[in-house]
Amino acid sequence: MRILLTGIPSYLQRTIGSVSGLTVHHRPYFDELTAKKDFLSQVRKIANTGNYLIGEGAAQSLRGHDVTYVPFWHLANNRFSDEVYEQANREFDLCVFASANLLRPGYSADLEAEVFAKLKMPVVVMGIGIQRKEGLKELLPAGTLKFLDVLRNRESYFLTRGYFTAEFLKEQGMKFVKPTGCPSLYFAPDQMARSLTALANPALADAQKIAFGGYLGSVADTIVDAHALLGPKSVASYVVQDEVIAYNLELPGDDATPVYDRASGRITGETQYKHKEKWQREHELIAFFDTNQWRTWTTSRDMCFGRRFHGCIIGMQAGVPALMIAVDDRMREMLEFIGFPYIEAATWNREADKRTYLANFLSKIDSEAAIDRYQACEANFRNVLGQIGI
Repeated sequence: MRILLTGIPSYLQRTIGSVSGLTVHHRPYFDELTAKKDFLSQVRKIANTGNYLIGEGAAQSLRGHDVTYVPFWHLANNRFSDEVYEQANREFDLCVFASANLLRPGYSADLEAEVFAKLKMPVVVMGIGIQRKEGLKELLPAGTLKFLDVLRNRESYFLTRGYFTAEFLKEQGMKFVKPTGCPSLYFAPDQMARSLTALANPALADAQKIAFGGYLGSVADTIVDAHALLGPKSVASYVVQDEVIAYNLELPGDDATPVYDRASGRITGETQYKHKEKWQREHELIAFFDTNQWRTWTTSRDMCFGRRFHGCIIGMQAGVPALMIAVDDRMREMLEFIGFPYIEAATWNREADKRTYLANFLSKIDSEAAIDRYQACEANFRNVLGQIGI
């Protein structure tokens, strides 16, 4: 099958130099990332570095087929070009659109509606989910309603992040809707199972090499967690995903200021953010634009911990134990679907003795049941792909 893959990309998008028609030209290198301007540009291109896992998982699921990735921005920029879309409709049998939190009040999918109105082939929307349940039906923007209307009247397949999104889409009249979870979950199934086995270990509450993730620049939660779990002489390693463009983590200096070391992944420049003065531990800020480098670095940690879904999934893909703190509807939907152990943020935040609470929580994890649930979800994902013909 000839598949046009678009939407959220893998990190390999960083090698795209240009696109002509539907021919994508790749450069044999990545852009330089030392200066502030270049660092921020790379983050803005993906919006959140955790998104690279979604694109990578979607692409991996299509192995064995003739797959061409065409950037969505190119399809959108050429939406008035009949020639480009005639070529696409002639050369491809199926379009797979890697998606994430598309269903949310603050985002109007006008461009998606226009693009998919011109693509006449069947469409698979993979990984679609919600941002927030409250008021979704009443507040969904007109562009997103148009996007759903276009696909309602076409041969379309929706693979959702969880049950709530699936029920919502069914209510919207979509015919083929299957909850399958985020495609990033099935990128490395053996390592995911190994991670779940390793998580059921109360001794991890004393781990000192932890990959933290959260919303540094907005709230002090991760700083509090690091102080609660790490000894005074340990270094807190925090992985940045989108904080520099979404949560007021600033990099002072002009555009040419060196701020990043690509070899180590460390942010080397000065940083400014809310609550920074509360740190009582030595700490480092890390950022990755290559998922292989991210996974490799994660293997040097004892565990991943925090409020970022993909910041923990990347560790699980490397076989490292990971525990998530659920902070919003999108995380809860994905975690409840896949059955991974997690702690509610409200519960965790009010615990005075976090290390003891964590040890007790880890001691009660049934890793065998978690693995059984995960493997059932993976089998379901592969089965749904088979139903579609991929």
